[in-house]
Amino acid sequence: MAVPTPAEAELLLASFDLPDGIVAHSRGVSRVAAEAARLLESAGIAVDPQLVAVAALLHDVDKGVTQADGERHGVLGAQWMAERGFPELAEPIASHPIVCLLDPSRTPRGWASVAVAVADRHVAQEFISIDERIDEQAGRYPAFHASLEAARAPAHAMQADLAAASGISVDELEARLRAAWDEGRER
Repeated sequence: MAVPTPAEAELLLASFDLPDGIVAHSRGVSRVAAEAARLLESAGIAVDPQLVAVAALLHDVDKGVTQADGERHGVLGAQWMAERGFPELAEPIASHPIVCLLDPSRTPRGWASVAVAVADRHVAQEFISIDERIDEQAGRYPAFHASLEAARAPAHAMQADLAAASGISVDELEARLRAAWDEGRER
């Protein structure tokens, strides 16, 4: 399995010359997704926290090209990772956009993909609730308001599935994910 090291992933992220806000968001999603993976792993579920952290770090590499194109976002980034020799990163990257929750062919499959998608539902430039994140995205992308609203319940259900698989409540899951966000900001 080919997964970049965290240092290699940081270099790869830098090679895309993304705006600082996207880089900060990606680093936050990585911290939060890695914690979700650790919680799953602690519950006896086979998931690779490094794969999850790296996929989360690189989940928005295509944003410079797909900013206004919700259809290709994620798919293009997944393609780029596969072309660079990292096909294991493709699924979590391709399935992370919230609109994937409305498309059975793109919905997150497997715990690595779920961890990345749940983390992305919580991280803007700070850790926020799923509802706050959807509202924030609807404000930035008004053309996608209806699909974002339709994805609200599936996003909450995906988080509830992650909490149940981890053997903790949704409130405890959110607290642990928030702590992972906070810990990284203190460094």
